[in-house]
Amino acid sequence: MGFLEPRNLVWALAIGALVLIYLRSRSRPTLEVSSLMLFDQTPAPVASVRHVRLDALFWVELAGLTALVLAVAGMYAMAPARAGRVHSHALVFDLGAAMSARDGSGTRLDEARRKALEIVARARPGDEFSVITYALEAQVAAPQTANLAVVRRAIADLDPFAVAAAAAALDAALIRARGASEIDLFTDRAPSAEVIGASGTGGEVRVYRVGGDDDNIGIAALDPGAIDSTHGRAIVRNFSAAPHLIELAIDLDGREILKRPLMLAPREQASVSFGPLKSSGVLHARILTADAIAADNERWALVRSDAPERVLVLSRDAGVQSDLARVLLAINPNFQVETAGPDTYPSTKPPGAGTVRPYDLAVMHDCYLPAVAARSMMLIYPPPISAAHGVREPNPYAGKIPGFEIDGTARSAALSSEHGAEPVGGAGAALGATRIMRLPNWMNALAYATFGNAGTVIPIVAEGEVTGGRVAVVAFDVRGHLLFDPDRLGALIAVVNATHRITAPAGVLVVSTGTFASLAVDGAARVTQPDGAVVTLEPDRWGRIRLQPLEAGRYVVESKHSRTIVLANYYDAAESDLMTARAAAHQMPSAAAQAPLKTARPRQVMPLGFILIAIAAGALLAESILLVGRASRWGMTHV
Repeated sequence: MGFLEPRNLVWALAIGALVLIYLRSRSRPTLEVSSLMLFDQTPAPVASVRHVRLDALFWVELAGLTALVLAVAGMYAMAPARAGRVHSHALVFDLGAAMSARDGSGTRLDEARRKALEIVARARPGDEFSVITYALEAQVAAPQTANLAVVRRAIADLDPFAVAAAAAALDAALIRARGASEIDLFTDRAPSAEVIGASGTGGEVRVYRVGGDDDNIGIAALDPGAIDSTHGRAIVRNFSAAPHLIELAIDLDGREILKRPLMLAPREQASVSFGPLKSSGVLHARILTADAIAADNERWALVRSDAPERVLVLSRDAGVQSDLARVLLAINPNFQVETAGPDTYPSTKPPGAGTVRPYDLAVMHDCYLPAVAARSMMLIYPPPISAAHGVREPNPYAGKIPGFEIDGTARSAALSSEHGAEPVGGAGAALGATRIMRLPNWMNALAYATFGNAGTVIPIVAEGEVTGGRVAVVAFDVRGHLLFDPDRLGALIAVVNATHRITAPAGVLVVSTGTFASLAVDGAARVTQPDGAVVTLEPDRWGRIRLQPLEAGRYVVESKHSRTIVLANYYDAAESDLMTARAAAHQMPSAAAQAPLKTARPRQVMPLGFILIAIAAGALLAESILLVGRASRWGMTHV
């Protein structure tokens, strides 16, 4: 049982008031006598004081008042649903990418819609429905209502996303549906009874598995290679149990690079080579043959320019200067790298010099010179904000990296998983001194670490873009040739990924569906989605918007004086593998596709207000009878 509005339990203070009344009125009983003369010389008897006389009248009043308080608080009980009673239904839909798979004339989601509408059509008068969806997270498409037109419209408006359905999102969806007497789950991957049981749903859960075709091919990866140096490759995977003939096409900025038929054996993964490419641009690979899921049939990649860009490396350690220069030249052999110490580098141009072209990238290790002009900047082991005589100086990063702060330094840290959930084991996870950074909202964390006995998770690599340019920060120190330690490749990969992010061509961004892309804009941004829909996003105080592509394809972000193309790739081996979902379904009992996973009868909320008010009325009647009896026996003064 529970209470619909726990705040109404404040009325329980009335019970305390009743006890206080009895304490005051019954602690010194009064006796009527004709005269006190007989008691002048008589010693007072020694007797104990009785503070509260808990007679039958007290208990009757306490029972009636308690019943009224519980009635006002909304006490209810979960009782088995009876035939003829109004039922509450929760319709839960999986909107992962696999639900867009085509089976015959429609998609799996179309089949789920048909089954859900049949359930709505069979509803008794007064039955209530809610529509809940899940993919990356759980959402309520329609709250519980008896208006069936609203329910049908919510079902018709459902669309699958180009992301994999998360297990945590399914748990959250079942928790949101917990109050319903019947829960209907529509998915192509039936969850186990343990998952349903762990959600704590009290009602009947009925799983409707949709789809049966496993005919799907996807592009798993696209690597453009190096310009005029190495070949590129596209990895194509056949998820079907049958061989398939497909046609693969690859173009660079609309110019055809490759178009080839390809025969894939059952469950085969093939690597297709092309190039070397002659110029930079946007590389686009497509599977021209229709299959079950369209979202994983195309993929984009950026071909980075080999132009001789100017790069500045600042560090007081000569070994760090050399290590960083080697890493940058490995990323782009045509980088023109200059190295210097922060104390010797001139912060201003010499007198009489002409306009100095800003650097394309400035890398600063254990130092920060805001006067350096650069289109992109990377800070490695940035210096903390100093404090003189206990007074903290103004934040030196506020001008170019607004909102960025350093809260201290950890003596050592350990590389963690992508989202900081699990530490990376082994000695290779160990890092040296690491800054504890506080990131602004416009920066995206790319790598995490843990430190201290409590295993506190902190970001150690992050990147973002503001109107002043692109910025990346690396929290750990790279002295002692850390980046070239074969046991610490994770640190090197994190630095290389951050460098790729901030040196990517301007105006184009390639991301994965479901991730957030932070973009610098000048005013409200108009976003044109792959399906042609247009939405407007307002920038935050740093002039940034956060875009989360949930469809695969091309997004155009336009503001007053800027235009950015966001290309969203989708690929998930588990979600694209429709054959695995079918095999899992075959392992279930034959009736499990549309049978309840819990045999308990559906339960509904039964309000107890009427019963509690009847108890209070009975207590009031009993109190009246007791008072009448006491008045007839002892007189009105004893009432």
